[in-house]
Amino acid sequence: MPPMDERDRRRANRRRRAGKDYPAEDLGNGVEVATAESVMRAVGSLPRDLGWDELAPSVIPVLPRRRPMPQATGEPFRVTLPPGISTGFGIDIGPAFLMVGTQLMASWPIESVDLVARALSNLRDRMRPVRARDLLAMQIDGTPVRVLQTGLGCASALVLLPDEIRRVFGPRAQCLLTPMRDLVVSVPPATDRGFAAWLNEELATMDPNGLALDAFVFDGDLLRYERLPQPGPAQR
Repeated sequence: MPPMDERDRRRANRRRRAGKDYPAEDLGNGVEVATAESVMRAVGSLPRDLGWDELAPSVIPVLPRRRPMPQATGEPFRVTLPPGISTGFGIDIGPAFLMVGTQLMASWPIESVDLVARALSNLRDRMRPVRARDLLAMQIDGTPVRVLQTGLGCASALVLLPDEIRRVFGPRAQCLLTPMRDLVVSVPPATDRGFAAWLNEELATMDPNGLALDAFVFDGDLLRYERLPQPGPAQR
């Protein structure tokens, strides 16, 4: 195993402080999932009444995933947030996110605008230690890419905060992919969209919680959602 570099150490420290230092199973390709035992332990530590006051600090936005949620979880509560993304909300219990359902939301003494505001505020707080120095630069098939993995399980939700994208990824124009909950990939704005679609597909299918999103075009200030073409047979 190669030695841990400074970027890896920072990510590990963030995971530890966020309560995400849990037993995990390695699925390969750098993808890990929490063991069932660690998830059940975390669920058992939740307050019985799931009250808003106790859970509010742990609520964060969760972007739509490819696979449907298990039926036992009920109907997730969602709102559409700029730049037009149907966004759910999860209670971060460490090794997993407990989705906020419509019934749970109805039991809380808040409105949807309050939930959105608190979730985005929590996301900002979590991302505060993340810097441009945490980006990993590499090339994939000759295309320069910059990759962000925070260790906090929610890097993808940064696309809901364009000012945070600018802070971490810089003001340059770029195209962003969010194939996993804790993965953001930046490629040059003129990158061939067939290649971007292939890369997005390859990464999203590695993760059982892979996200169902295409691309985000950033002009330095605003984000615009862009549909990607379907990867062709050769790319698949």
